[in-house]
Amino acid sequence: MKGREKVTKRRMKGFNRMQCTCVRVSIVLKDVNDEEPRFISPNVTEIQENISTNTVVMVIKANDRDEGRNGYIEYILEQDQILPFTLGAVDGLLRVAGKLDREQRASYTLNVTARDRGEPSKSTRTQILVKILDENDNNPIFDPKQYSASVAENASIGAMVLQVSATDIDEGANGRVRFSIASGDDNRDFSISEDSGIVRVAKNLNYERKSRYELTIQAEDCAADLALANESIEGRNKLLTAIENRYDIAELTIIISDINDNSPTFLHSPYLANVMENVIPPNSGYVIQVEAYDADTPPFNSLVRYFLKEGDTDLFRINASTGEISLLRSLDRETKAEYILTLVAMDTGKNIQKR
Repeated sequence: MKGREKVTKRRMKGFNRMQCTCVRVSIVLKDVNDEEPRFISPNVTEIQENISTNTVVMVIKANDRDEGRNGYIEYILEQDQILPFTLGAVDGLLRVAGKLDREQRASYTLNVTARDRGEPSKSTRTQILVKILDENDNNPIFDPKQYSASVAENASIGAMVLQVSATDIDEGANGRVRFSIASGDDNRDFSISEDSGIVRVAKNLNYERKSRYELTIQAEDCAADLALANESIEGRNKLLTAIENRYDIAELTIIISDINDNSPTFLHSPYLANVMENVIPPNSGYVIQVEAYDADTPPFNSLVRYFLKEGDTDLFRINASTGEISLLRSLDRETKAEYILTLVAMDTGKNIQKR
């Protein structure tokens, strides 16, 4: 053991007499353009129609793990047609460049390329779907704007008169149309279905009371209703002044056709006439003229004919057209002092059973 210790000590003394220097070597890898840009922004976005020009739609973003020019990205919007958008080559800002109208086009599919500046450059292509959201910018439109119909005065309640039609090219609640009678029917003799536009008889009609109706029909959209449904009470009060439904109007003329539902009525009943005995009155025995009125329409329903129903038909006659009663021969008061005649006034219309 002692011999080995002596040898070791001699070696250590020799090492202490040597000089050395340490150095750090850095090995840097030179980048080559071996990575493609990768899009990290969403592929779907939405924007309101009619929005002003230069509004930012979205920021298109891609990453490239290369460095320097190899990782410097520029963006290109491919346009094989005229598009209402522009894309910033450096910042990737997609902006509105023209008018957006959902009713003309509801969406755009944009082809976007992200390309680096390496030699040779690498690129990646993606598609961005831009959905155009609807705005309540169209009124409902009646076609036609003038309607006419005829309905009998004895039409039953609920009977259909006609159906009006209006369309709105907006979407959802903005384009959902509901109908109402705006004016011309203070008595509410008619009703209209809010959804279908079918006009129906709502009350018993009477030609003699009113024979013609000039109704104003309104078609409005439901834009405000949708907004109000999603708001609190306070929010609704604010929205009522901020949002208005769009509407259109049409004119509806309803003619009530008469039926023979009125009986003739004698105007001055009872009648009294005085005749001298033993004398035939002048003018072919003229005694008196009766008159009846019929509220139905001429010429048939209101044309009255007169008949002698009861009485001395051998002594008296009545002109069926004029109602003039004539004496056929002279009378003797001592034989009979008074004559009572029962007259009938009848129109010439067809008998219609009343409601």
